[in-house]
Amino acid sequence: MRWELADKALHSDFRRRVEELSGQNLGECYQCGKCTGGCPVLADIELSPNRVIRMIQLGLEEDVLTNESIWCCTACGTCNGRCPMGVDIVRILDTVRLLSQRSKYRPGALEVLTFYQAFLNCIRHFGRLNEIGLMGSYNINSGRLLTNMVKAPWFFMKGKISLSPHKIRRIERLERVFARIEEIEGK
Repeated sequence: MRWELADKALHSDFRRRVEELSGQNLGECYQCGKCTGGCPVLADIELSPNRVIRMIQLGLEEDVLTNESIWCCTACGTCNGRCPMGVDIVRILDTVRLLSQRSKYRPGALEVLTFYQAFLNCIRHFGRLNEIGLMGSYNINSGRLLTNMVKAPWFFMKGKISLSPHKIRRIERLERVFARIEEIEGK
């Protein structure tokens, strides 16, 4: 991938916004690549973690915010554990995903974003993953209403999924966590 760097890109406030929202100093990353060496989804993404960091350092806002790779991070923390400078890469990617949702740019991976939102909504409402809720929300919001409908009877017959969702006890604690996150994000 070749980047065209303009004076405008190099002097944008994108890097400053990411640093401010994430609480991380991107100048501490010296591109050693150790984060990338341990990334479990590396084979499936276009931009490695250290390339995303470098693109942020260079002010390539649109390229970062529209790339599918930012939505594929599993937040496993392997990159954080491997970083010799202690840069919290997961927090940076969380910040970039937030900025992508708020931006004027069209996300590069609408399906991944739709799944991400459906997953979080399922966790928010039930406190755990509910397969029916996840599939239903994703299928409706992605415009693929009949996706997986052929497989559904088999899952029901084998007892793999249930129609009745089970909520965790003390769901109000989780609701407070989500409310606090929304407060921090300024929603």
